[in-house]
Amino acid sequence: MKKHLSMLFNFSLFCIFLLILCGSPVMAAPQSDDDDETDTDVSSVSGYEFTVERGTLTMPDGVKLAVSYWMPGVKTPGEKFPVFFEMNGYRKDDLCYLSWDYPVGAYFARHGYVVAKVDLRGTGDSGGVIPEAEYSEQELSDGVEIINQLSRKEWSNGKVGMYGLSWGAFNSLMVARRQPPALKAILIAHASDDLYYQDVHFIDGVMHTDVWEAMIDTYNALPDTKKYALTPEFFANRFDRPPWHFKWKENLSDGPFWRKESARFQPGVELPVYIIGGLLDGYRDTVARLLNSPNKQVKADIGPWKHEWPNTGTPGPNYEWRKKALRWWDHWLKGIDNGIMNEPRFMVFVRDAVPPSEDIVISPGKWRCGNWPIEGIKGRRFYPGESRKLISSAPDKTKPYTLVYKAGAGTSVHGWWGETSGDMSFDDESSLVFDSEPLKESVEIIGLPKVNLTVSADAPLYQWSVRLEDVWPDGQVSLVSGTLINPADRESRLKQSPLVPGEKTRIAAEIHFTTWRFRPKHKIRLAISNAQFPMAWPTPYKGATKIYPGPDTSIELPVVEKNTLTAACDLPKPEQEEWPPDAWYEEEDEGKSTNIVYNPETGAAVYSCGINQKMTIRDTEYHMQEKNTWKVNDNDPAHATYEAVTNYAIQPPGRDLRLIVKFRMASDEKNFYLTTIRQLFEAEALVREKKWEKTIPRKNH
Repeated sequence: MKKHLSMLFNFSLFCIFLLILCGSPVMAAPQSDDDDETDTDVSSVSGYEFTVERGTLTMPDGVKLAVSYWMPGVKTPGEKFPVFFEMNGYRKDDLCYLSWDYPVGAYFARHGYVVAKVDLRGTGDSGGVIPEAEYSEQELSDGVEIINQLSRKEWSNGKVGMYGLSWGAFNSLMVARRQPPALKAILIAHASDDLYYQDVHFIDGVMHTDVWEAMIDTYNALPDTKKYALTPEFFANRFDRPPWHFKWKENLSDGPFWRKESARFQPGVELPVYIIGGLLDGYRDTVARLLNSPNKQVKADIGPWKHEWPNTGTPGPNYEWRKKALRWWDHWLKGIDNGIMNEPRFMVFVRDAVPPSEDIVISPGKWRCGNWPIEGIKGRRFYPGESRKLISSAPDKTKPYTLVYKAGAGTSVHGWWGETSGDMSFDDESSLVFDSEPLKESVEIIGLPKVNLTVSADAPLYQWSVRLEDVWPDGQVSLVSGTLINPADRESRLKQSPLVPGEKTRIAAEIHFTTWRFRPKHKIRLAISNAQFPMAWPTPYKGATKIYPGPDTSIELPVVEKNTLTAACDLPKPEQEEWPPDAWYEEEDEGKSTNIVYNPETGAAVYSCGINQKMTIRDTEYHMQEKNTWKVNDNDPAHATYEAVTNYAIQPPGRDLRLIVKFRMASDEKNFYLTTIRQLFEAEALVREKKWEKTIPRKNH
């Protein structure tokens, strides 16, 4: 079924969290630094008229970066405009043109802002060599130069902002630390300040393979978006460049590679920051850390949604973030004293208990607004006790509990701590669970719960998954939040040490930021396992671990004893999106699919997901197919596999291009084995094939 984009809001390219991705472009056109031929669309709407121009910016080394501008037409002679921009590797003019660049650009251009979108060098229609990984020094240096050039445009008032969701949020934080003079503020959604623990390569310090990794390495091997030219420069600068996947996985432990641009471990951002997070997004902890930083010019919203913008994110309720952002930009880029910095710094959605479901549309609960840090919250500890009870005081003498490792358990949570999940009862059958007595009154929490465990293991390498859950009176179990723990990091993330078999040790972690109201008659559950498949790559040894109840084994909940978030919340109603007139999207009947098979009797676990989507942009047709499959067996956890096949067809007038990329990661007791094969076809004839293989010792994973 074909849909015009005005009917489509959620353009989702991934079965786990594709909404990290895309964008799309509209407004009297600015002049680029170069005299390149430009492609301009014009739209007349209320407020300012605007055009979209596609041009270039020339970097100091001569490389030209592709840029699209949404620009308002001048109403009075000599009128100047502020500008804010996003930069990433998501190919702004084709595969990602649809999803959200255009609505953002159109909205703010109508209100007198230039919005710019830049293709990272070596990607999309930008020139140059693709870097060895995202967030490279070259990428961030380009960001600083882009700011300098935008501030000097003849239409510019000299004030520049950065914005973005996910990738654009990450590098906005990184560029802001460099303090380019013209950069006045940033607005970011779903950002990470800790690239090792809270990105998609290692989650909570545990090995992870993600659909995004296969997708971006496919994007990186595609030609330019203007002519799709298969030139020697294309092969040298893109197709033949090593997959990023190899660089990530060879850096198995925390260190300079990950920390160099992680804001958590670098001098803080001093510029004003407006950050948006989601209670079902894997990066939400960054919101709390930025609020805790010395920078008092941080404002933050956390809503109930996943990795999406607040006006359309699921689950709702939603609000029009662009209207709130307009006041932010008015203050920092136009110098309007609108009082926004005198208002409460923090807005959060406190979820009421919601039955387990993967199809939640609206989450029950209430918005709360106030200042940070939140007063009236006090830690309340619960301890595993006898008969798997969760009790309010540490037990004196309780025998240890044995946890048999089942490598394929944990599929209900899916690919990361950023999805709606179904009933957790099935996963809990492979876990140690500890339940409180039915509550006599409601318990409301806001913050990051803390878990401490005393454990031992029969092998040097295990990992723990810890989940906070809500048990309903009818036996259903809702996931509240969770975390993974790599015990090799128990003393230091920078100096890992394996477990000593048979020796008791302490491990601790913060459970990811959450809000929840446990209702009367419900039970609070602590669930502990050694697997969270496929989120966590299985550890290699079949065996068991032990949990030792006592004063050093507990979970501490951030309980709201007195509600101090009592200020009025600004919740503008979502407005209709404006979509490009020249783009269409089509999804096959079984376009997105997820299939989970886990047989506890045989130990076989298979998790697969995929997409099958078509779109037309201007006169070019695109067909994207992806299939991702993870496999493991409880009886042989060392030999796990992940395989992905991406098949992208691009059909400009008179041409038929197809890129097929095959990824495989496998393991045994000692190593990880990575293979990537790229195949490029034109008119069904093989043009080029490239293969990479790498063996990586699996130290502490």
